[in-house]
Amino acid sequence: MAESFFSDVCLLWYLKELKKNEFWKFKELLKQEPTQSDLRPIPWPELKKASRDDLATLLCRHYPGKQAWEVALRLFQQVNRRDLWAKAKDEIRNKINPYKSHMEKKFSDLWKHETCLAVPESAYAESTKAEYEQLSTAFAADGAGEHSVTVAVGGADGVGKTTLLRRAMLQWAAGRLWQGRFTFVFFLSCSELNDTAQASLADLLAADWPAASEPIHDVFSQPEKILFIIDGLEDLKVDVDLDYDLCSDLERPQPVHVVLRSLLQRALLPEASLLVALGLEVARKFYYLLRRPVFVHLPGFSGHQKWLYFSHFFPDREQAARAFGVVRDTPVFVLLQYPLACWLVCTSLKQQLQRRRPLRVHPQTTTSLYSSFLTSVFQPEVTGWPPGHCLSRLRCLCALAAEGTWGGRFAFQPWDLRRHGVSETHALAWARMRLLRQNGTRWVFPHEFVQEFCAALWYLLRAPQEPPHPRIGSAAQLVTAAMTEAPLYLVQMALFLFGFATERVAGLLEEAWGFPLRADLRGEVTACLRGLSQQAARGELLISFQELCNSVFETQDPGFATEVMSLFQDIDVYITSPDDLLIYACCLQHARNLQVLHLNVESVFSPDCGGLLDYNQKLSYWRDLCSVFSSSKDFQVLDLDNCVFDEASQAILWKALAQPTCKLQKLVYNFATDVGKSADFFKALVHNPNLTYLNLHGSDLSSQEVAWLSEALRHPMCSIRQLMLGKCDITDEACEDVALLLVSSRQLRLLSLLENPVMSSGALLLSEGLKHPDCALESLLLTYCCLTSDACDYVAQALVRSTSLSLLDLGANFLEDSGVKLLCGALRQPSCNLQQLWLAGCYLTPVCCEDLSSVLISNEKLKTLKLGDNKIQDAGVKQLCEALRHPNCKLENLGLELCELTAACCEDLASALTVCKSLRGLNLEWNSLDHDGMVVLCEALGQQDCALQLLGLDKDAFEEETRYLLRAVEEKNLQLTICTKPWDIDELMLKGVFV
Repeated sequence: MAESFFSDVCLLWYLKELKKNEFWKFKELLKQEPTQSDLRPIPWPELKKASRDDLATLLCRHYPGKQAWEVALRLFQQVNRRDLWAKAKDEIRNKINPYKSHMEKKFSDLWKHETCLAVPESAYAESTKAEYEQLSTAFAADGAGEHSVTVAVGGADGVGKTTLLRRAMLQWAAGRLWQGRFTFVFFLSCSELNDTAQASLADLLAADWPAASEPIHDVFSQPEKILFIIDGLEDLKVDVDLDYDLCSDLERPQPVHVVLRSLLQRALLPEASLLVALGLEVARKFYYLLRRPVFVHLPGFSGHQKWLYFSHFFPDREQAARAFGVVRDTPVFVLLQYPLACWLVCTSLKQQLQRRRPLRVHPQTTTSLYSSFLTSVFQPEVTGWPPGHCLSRLRCLCALAAEGTWGGRFAFQPWDLRRHGVSETHALAWARMRLLRQNGTRWVFPHEFVQEFCAALWYLLRAPQEPPHPRIGSAAQLVTAAMTEAPLYLVQMALFLFGFATERVAGLLEEAWGFPLRADLRGEVTACLRGLSQQAARGELLISFQELCNSVFETQDPGFATEVMSLFQDIDVYITSPDDLLIYACCLQHARNLQVLHLNVESVFSPDCGGLLDYNQKLSYWRDLCSVFSSSKDFQVLDLDNCVFDEASQAILWKALAQPTCKLQKLVYNFATDVGKSADFFKALVHNPNLTYLNLHGSDLSSQEVAWLSEALRHPMCSIRQLMLGKCDITDEACEDVALLLVSSRQLRLLSLLENPVMSSGALLLSEGLKHPDCALESLLLTYCCLTSDACDYVAQALVRSTSLSLLDLGANFLEDSGVKLLCGALRQPSCNLQQLWLAGCYLTPVCCEDLSSVLISNEKLKTLKLGDNKIQDAGVKQLCEALRHPNCKLENLGLELCELTAACCEDLASALTVCKSLRGLNLEWNSLDHDGMVVLCEALGQQDCALQLLGLDKDAFEEETRYLLRAVEEKNLQLTICTKPWDIDELMLKGVFV
């Protein structure tokens, strides 16, 4: 094929596509070509008179084989016929492509030797026909000529994503898929990249590049014709989700995870296409990295497809029917939605048939499923090994699996086996038992999950006094990794470890093999979790409760579940599927000491959610989960974030919170949908006497819903003291009901209305409520509420008459100096009780500082004044510092961040710091204070007369000399703390943004 393509006949077709002027220019350039590339020249008289037919013959005679084409391709570009150049390159690659032949051989071997499907290719093609059609459609360029496509193959672990991707690669290499669409397809297996520290993208691809192919760099000339298949992101040792700089250089060596992230985010070869495998957990982490992905979902086997698998696995139809009948009416049948699970069960049943034993299956969990498989294929009495050798040889195999899994390796060379005492004879014996597979020099387990199962089994086989293995972590290290941040292969290994920690599974193995197994594994796992819970309580690490609950659920042991789940007081739950709902419902019922639950529920109650649970089952498990609100004696906080409920699930939730035994104190329901339309919600607010905090931040409330909420909160039995309604679309019209609440509720102490279009007309209504003698409100937050100086007139009147209001936040409103002047008039009145005034971002200038200074001198009640993000400038600070030095000033906290200050104001500030005995906190962040200014300030801060305890400054924003100066002051003045954003957390919690 290569010789025929490089013939003069084939070249002639391209020369005939040249126009007359292009053909003449081609010959002139050809005349000059030999002087530039050290080629033997074609005599000009022959070249000048040559026709297209003659020129094709001349080129092939003077420059044999590929050489003529290399010359022609260069000249096609020089005569501006890049279309001919691209077409010829494409044809050459398709017809003469050693890489495709190499890939066909490699992936054919993988298909034959490293897949555990054990079904004919025709059966597999039949079961994945729909998915292949989706792949073909997704990668077809659209009408706008879009070539860069990202396809994500999603599905549960074990559903067959890797098999599908490998098969797609084989189909392309064999010329049966994506012909004409992709000239090159590259398969990147992340588990195989774990041993590579740094490499460029070109280096990674060169590992599979045949020596006979064209230079690998040439393939990048048409990136739109390239597809990258990326499998096993969850297998990377280093998380590709971490925030690293991206790389766009194909030649520059980078850490492998940086190269992969750069591909995913289109920094590298943005015109190329991607086909990525995403498991459920991986999809949550990596979805945002992908650009407009097209999803192809692998749903798992239907009942009919399960029967097809059995019928293909067992050649004898009667045996297939017997085996299928054994599992059809058992819990195992649910597990068989994945090809891997079908293979495990069928292999186990086949062994029983061959030994003429009664067919039986009894797995309830993933661990017991694999255990049944292992006990069926590995039976000491039929191995021919001496009785004492079976345990030691199984330990050697499991040590190989454990070391490989800890290192992220899933393919082994002979020397790896020998290092663990697995001889070639033993390896072949394990292969006969279906526990190893050989492909050339590589040895692999039938599936990564089988390796991870054997790796976890190593902990059950090792003796209690056995010294630690240098390359295998302890059981405690494995649990710690899985519960914090670990690759999926360690997480799955830990899941099996939990399964082995139960007497039921360990007893099954001991009975089948006849030798004792480790008995203290459960205690070691529990002790590790106890330590992790204590670290989490101290804020030293974050627990992945998804992995914890998956692992606890795997044990199916209520006593163990209670022992473990009761260790944790603060739990974070993210429910994205009915399976998650089932697992969390079963585990949280055992959380006896639960105090805080953060709950995120996606659309699991929608009809199209899918899964194995029907709607009534989902509601039943949801009811079980909600029972923890009453069963946990110390339950205090429920944080619902971005939850999606339907009417029935909402009713269950609110009724659970209204139970007399529910001790809930704080309810956070951010970005709620239809919360105001549920009567049960309002009943829960009224009938729970412990509930004192309600946060509905981000939940759009209509005026009618605000009215209903106001009515419920005014009920004599309602105990709500803090109400957070930030970003709830509360208009000036709805403020009438809010004002009514201020008057009627003797309990309400804090109200946050930030980021609502209250307007000045709404402020008028609120002020009327504040003036009422029955109003007990102490804190009112009106940040970003579209207020103007007109609102200050209404608020000022309320400040004079309110006996309870002590904190007022008017930040991020267009108040201007005129509005502050009105407020100051009220603050100077003896009847004003305000202690904190927040005016950040209110378009203020130095003009307002004269009025504020007079307040600081005359009002000893005012303790906090926040003026950040205003143009206070040095002139304004000068006036404020004069007030601070006055003996009547009792101000304790002053915010001047982002106020356009310079070093010129530092003398005034330093003087105030040494004179004012009340000032405890000062924020000066985001101002142009140079080293000289800092010297002046630090001199004052170091004096004994300085009472300041908290200074807001970002030390890292200064030069080293200034940082040293600030550190020295902190060491000298032990009561002083210099930090960035000194009040942010407290402010955000008060506003209801943080729980």
